[in-house]
Amino acid sequence: MKTIERKMTTVQERVSRLRQLAEKLTSFDDYRDSNDARDIAERNLQIAIEACLDIGKIIISRQKLPEPKDYKGVFLALTQANIIRTETTRFLLDMAGARNILVHGYDKVDDSLVYGILKRHLDDFDVFLNEIKENYLLKV
Repeated sequence: MKTIERKMTTVQERVSRLRQLAEKLTSFDDYRDSNDARDIAERNLQIAIEACLDIGKIIISRQKLPEPKDYKGVFLALTQANIIRTETTRFLLDMAGARNILVHGYDKVDDSLVYGILKRHLDDFDVFLNEIKENYLLKV
């Protein structure tokens, strides 16, 4: 459990940094025009997503769930095991795709997508962590 809890702390810390950045940004133009803001957002978002994926992979391994074929499959497996809700999965599937772009398609990052996550979807990470806690950690 300690490994999962450490990963959860990583997500919380990175999302906290993203929230601090989001509070400072007054517009999309502020975000787009700031190399530092984009770097901070992209790196912290990448790490938060990867920590969520790590949490999922650990649970899949411990619960002996079918091995997913890709990152999106990690979240689908958690949904099928009733650890996270379908509504939560929708956000996470998008985040798995965003992670791939941040890591492999870094030259194709859509600034408006990242800005949208900053302004509207950081609470979705909290939802994921709460569901992991309630539907997995408190039951094992």
